Amino acid sequence: MARVKYNFAYTGTSIMIAAINETFSLEETVRIIRETCDPGDVAEVLLLLSKTKSTPGCIATAEKLVAGGGLFPISIVWQSLPFAGGAYRDGIAAARGSHVLMMSADLETDPSLVRGMLEASRENPDAIVTMSRWIRGGGFTGYSKVKQVCNRIFQRCFSLIYLTGLSDLTYAFRNFPTDLMRRIDWKELRHPFFLETAVAPLRLRVRFVELPAHWKPRLEAGSQNSFFANFRYFKTAFRVRFTPWNKLLLKQTVTSVDVCKKEGK
Repeated sequence: MARVKYNFAYTGTSIMIAAINETFSLEETVRIIRETCDPGDVAEVLLLLSKTKSTPGCIATAEKLVAGGGLFPISIVWQSLPFAGGAYRDGIAAARGSHVLMMSADLETDPSLVRGMLEASRENPDAIVTMSRWIRGGGFTGYSKVKQVCNRIFQRCFSLIYLTGLSDLTYAFRNFPTDLMRRIDWKELRHPFFLETAVAPLRLRVRFVELPAHWKPRLEAGSQNSFFANFRYFKTAFRVRFTPWNKLLLKQTVTSVDVCKKEGK
């Protein structure tokens, strides 16, 4: 049983897509979600952009997607917190759905898998649905052998630290109960936030459902995270592991009103 109480009745997911320099990849991501997902499972799509970091082409693509309409609303969240983790934290605060899905705009998080994630969340609304490249049905294409070995070592180390059977704790492709995410006192702003979103709920004994995902490299622009920056994840892993679980929670739930605004709202 989870150590924290939170609302999880499933009414639809807010899909967060962080974008910095993507154009056709962002458009393709949204197109696939539109064409494959049940509109009843999608509360909205939130495009997480930075006024200072997102490129003009990326912003223009996002604005076109917002204007294009569709079966579910699409809006822009201009991040107020810095870096990648900050963008998702702003998205969590702005979300209107009962659940909030974290993915990227570069197609390294396969949008064709979102439908299955939403279905799994509808069936397991209390759980975090997380994707794994290391279980049967998952894998890598175009990932160097050295990086793959290092990634495997990272995952095994983190799994041992937390005594969990989860196999992919750093992949930023998950669907969470929104109320749960708003009750946690997040600390990370950079890429280690992706690990924090797994290990903080683990310390709170939240249930996970793990599904397979196949990773392919981005076709557009470059990554905003260097491989060696991943070693910062160990600091996050040990900090959360040895923080008393009740200290991981906020004293008061954060909502979207004073944190970030959606465009046109």
